[in-house]
Amino acid sequence: MALSSIQTFFSGSTMDRADHLRTDPEILGALADADTARIMVFVEEQILTGPIGEITWLSASQCRYLPVAEKIFLGISDNIHRYAATLSGGVDDFVDMFGESKFRDARGIAMKAGHAHPELGIIAQAKSVLSWHTSHRFCSNCGSESQLVKAGYERQCQTCGKNHFPRTDPVVIMLACHGDKALLGRGPHLPPNFFSALAGFMEPGETIEEAVARELMEEAGVTATSVEIVANQPWPWPSSLMIGCMAQVEDTKLTLDEKEIDDARWVTKDEIRASLRGETPDMLVPPAIAIAYDLLQYWLTQK
Repeated sequence: MALSSIQTFFSGSTMDRADHLRTDPEILGALADADTARIMVFVEEQILTGPIGEITWLSASQCRYLPVAEKIFLGISDNIHRYAATLSGGVDDFVDMFGESKFRDARGIAMKAGHAHPELGIIAQAKSVLSWHTSHRFCSNCGSESQLVKAGYERQCQTCGKNHFPRTDPVVIMLACHGDKALLGRGPHLPPNFFSALAGFMEPGETIEEAVARELMEEAGVTATSVEIVANQPWPWPSSLMIGCMAQVEDTKLTLDEKEIDDARWVTKDEIRASLRGETPDMLVPPAIAIAYDLLQYWLTQK
C-alpha cells in the first residue's frame, strides 16, 4: 500500500526489517549461514545485479569463500532472511565471477529501471547502513575502534561503553514559486545548462519550514511566505533524507550566493514541459530518479 501520493525513487521497500530479531545472537550466526539465507553484496559501493538491474541474491554457500568485510541483517521478505555484505577489494577483482551479474552503481540501476521500485528501497537501506559502518569505525567519544552489534544497526565501543547508531542527514529541497513561475538554480557541482531545485542541509534547532526559508534567503535572497511539504526521498549518498517542499516567496528579485549558486532563473510551466521533452538544450532539468523531478511534476499539476 502506498503511504504517499508521490512515490520517489529509493523508497517503497516491502522488506520486513524485523527489528525484534536484531538482538538474536544467531541472526549473524547460524541463521546467516543457513542454505535458505540470501545475501546482496557490494564492492566499492557498487551492487551486484542481474542483466536488467535486479538484485542478485547469493546463497550463504556462494559467499563462503568470498572476502566478506562486513555483513548486516536487512530483514525478511518472502519468508527468507536477507542480508547485505561488503567485499574487500575492487570491482576488477570479481570480473566474470558471477556470470551475467555485474557490479553496478545504484544511480545507474535506478535510471535503467525508469520508475520507482521496491528493490531500490532495499538497495538504499543496505548501502546507507554499510556506508555508515565504513565511515564510523571508531568511537567519537574515546577514539577506540567500535564493534558492530544489533545485526548492524548499532556500533558499541568496548572501551568506554558508548553506543553509536546509523545516522540519516535531513536535507530540504524546495521549489520556490511566485505567481506562475518557479525558481531553478545551478550549483558549481552541476554540469553546464543543468538546473534543479535549491537545497541544503537542515541545521540544529530549526523546523523543516524554517530550514526552507533560511536556505532560500541564503542562496537566492528571496523571502518565503509559506512552505508546503509534499514528498520525501531516501538518498543513499551516503545517507540523506531529501524533504521535498514547495515555497511561495514575496517577489522574484534575486541576490545569489555565488559560492553556492552559479546561475538561477525563473521559469514557466511551458518552459519546464519543453525541457522535459528535450527541446531546451540550454536548460536541462533533473531526471526522474531525483526528487527535484517530482517537485516539478507536482508543480505542473497545480493551477
